[in-house]
Amino acid sequence: MPMAVVENQSSVRGSARELLERRETGLLLVVLASSVILSLLTPRFLSINNFTSIATGMSYDVIMAIGMTLVLTVGGIDLSVGSILGLTGVVTTMLLRAGVPIPLAVLVGLSLGALLGAINGTFIAKFQINPFIVTLGMMALARGASVVLTSGYFLSNLPPRYLAIGQGKWFGIPIPIYVAGLLVIVFDYLLRNWEPFHSIFYIGTNPDTAELSGMKVGTMIIVCYVISGALSALAGVFMTSRLAMGYAQFGLGAEQRAIAASVIGGASMSGGEGSVVGAFLGVLLLAIINNGFVLLNLSVYWQGVVNGLILVLAVGVDAIRRARRGEIRD
Repeated sequence: MPMAVVENQSSVRGSARELLERRETGLLLVVLASSVILSLLTPRFLSINNFTSIATGMSYDVIMAIGMTLVLTVGGIDLSVGSILGLTGVVTTMLLRAGVPIPLAVLVGLSLGALLGAINGTFIAKFQINPFIVTLGMMALARGASVVLTSGYFLSNLPPRYLAIGQGKWFGIPIPIYVAGLLVIVFDYLLRNWEPFHSIFYIGTNPDTAELSGMKVGTMIIVCYVISGALSALAGVFMTSRLAMGYAQFGLGAEQRAIAASVIGGASMSGGEGSVVGAFLGVLLLAIINNGFVLLNLSVYWQGVVNGLILVLAVGVDAIRRARRGEIRD
């Protein structure tokens, strides 16, 4: 057999092996297996309406999981994403009820989310405060502010044109699905190919070495938190417009789902690893599991237990992977 043919076959086998070993491939197989099992248990799973419902419901989590993936990759964590969603949604709907034009109200909401993210990033990057403590404080602050502003009441009577943002459809598909899909494509490309974003892998692995190499460590940490805050606010816009109300408790528990999806998708709690596509597949897996609870008429109270168990397993798998690579020592 000619040497060129042998080399070509070896290259193909190597590429196939590399593809199979990728975290995203294994996760995709788990998603497909879960879908097959559910389709056998209940025919309703395969309906177009059910698929649309899953995609629409997970669009908020996908948007937040993108920001969480960036934050985890750079070596941080953001426990405030759900609370920022709630606060920015409340502020946006309050402005709309006060007669502020829709574009300006949305811009203020997104800007507020970015500002809160910048505050997180600044305390972490410039003052060297633990990300867990900073974002835990921001979580309490933003959620408390939401409750104070609304006194716990719903904010309804929103303009119809605002409701069209979350309820509108293009070719029968809800707008949030398009936006979430576009964001996955854009940020996956940037994380893989654009040098400033690609540098967060090195920053998350060893920030001191990255600093000595000339990378703008502090700036990139702040940028990642700004993006996380802005994306949480965007999810808040879609949620309030789709549900036609603002509410202080919107986004409750979203940080858990975002962290779980990101870690399941390949992000490491110690930094230096992350995949936007993997995070998307992680959200999809959680959405399919939760959808199965609904279709099979199982107790909704067990959903939190299962999601928490998945998060613990994902973190455990991450710890085992790092231990095998010698990153964790006795």
